[in-house]
Amino acid sequence: MKSTLLTTTALVVLAGAASAEVTHALSGTLGYNDTVASTSDNEYGFYWEGNLQVTATQELDNGLTAGAYFEITIDGDNSTSADDFGQDLASSDFVLSLTSDTAGLYFGDTGVATKHWASAGDMEADAFTTDHDSAALRGDVSFGDVDASISYLIDDANDTVEQLAVGVSGSFGAFTFAAAYQEETAYADGNGDFNADEVFGISAGGTFGGATVTVAYASNETDSATSTGVKVAYPFGPVTATAYYVAEEGTGGDEPNYGVNVAYAEGAISGSVDYQDDQGTSKWAINAGYDLGNGIALFGGVENQNEGDDFDYHVGGTYDLGNGASLLVTYAADEDGDQADEIGSGDYQEGTTVEVSFTF
Repeated sequence: MKSTLLTTTALVVLAGAASAEVTHALSGTLGYNDTVASTSDNEYGFYWEGNLQVTATQELDNGLTAGAYFEITIDGDNSTSADDFGQDLASSDFVLSLTSDTAGLYFGDTGVATKHWASAGDMEADAFTTDHDSAALRGDVSFGDVDASISYLIDDANDTVEQLAVGVSGSFGAFTFAAAYQEETAYADGNGDFNADEVFGISAGGTFGGATVTVAYASNETDSATSTGVKVAYPFGPVTATAYYVAEEGTGGDEPNYGVNVAYAEGAISGSVDYQDDQGTSKWAINAGYDLGNGIALFGGVENQNEGDDFDYHVGGTYDLGNGASLLVTYAADEDGDQADEIGSGDYQEGTTVEVSFTF
């Protein structure tokens, strides 16, 4: 299904290239990691990846705008397969659209929840489908400062539509709001961010005296679980403090989720301290960075995600090579064996990594 649609998208772009507005982003990565972590997707040895994103739009005679977007990724590693060198080609995203100033119709990797829903911290009951392996058909409409959407997933194997989802978001003066709903479905989708449950959520927010406040309520009707949360972010000088608290009911042990983050950024120095107690697991992290001002930036951090005696840490730096090219060098240690490919705020790989990236 995706291969066919990707070919169609490419033909649309080529056919309208003479008059359509076509933009692209091309990137490439070549790296080396010295650690074999067979229990994770940590890269090891030499690895590489190329990514191409193409967007095309064309204004039609009737005032509508046709659009097409697709993304292609090619990657490889030093696996034992002799045919693996640069042969893993994937069309990871595509969207076809037809839009006006106040409405739009989209088909592809799209959906309602990621467009409209706004949570207040880690809410276990707001289990909306945020990604999927199936194409989706979504319609949008705008009324002033209010946007609304409706979508269905497309089961191309059975030629049916599945899991109705609706969402609305907008603002009234100083206040913002969001609401989303998805129906329960028996349809199965292989993506881990797909959820077949019936879910409803509503949230509101605003800025008062410099503090940005968000309150939200979510209900997983299938699991009879609810989450009620409040999140507050307050900047003072170069420091921003953010805290959230979510009361959980019908979600496992009904333990609340809460967290505090204090971030500092001024001049060449940045840093953050973070503590969370989510889904019964406490974790903390301290990160710091320093920009030397000559294209070199240094960073490091330490974290603990299971309250044990062991912790994870990382150090590294980046060097701006100019014209969209950069060099990354990191060393990361996973002492407790739980984050072998996602250490620190940058999800760094275990061991020593040297990586060069290019953007065109």
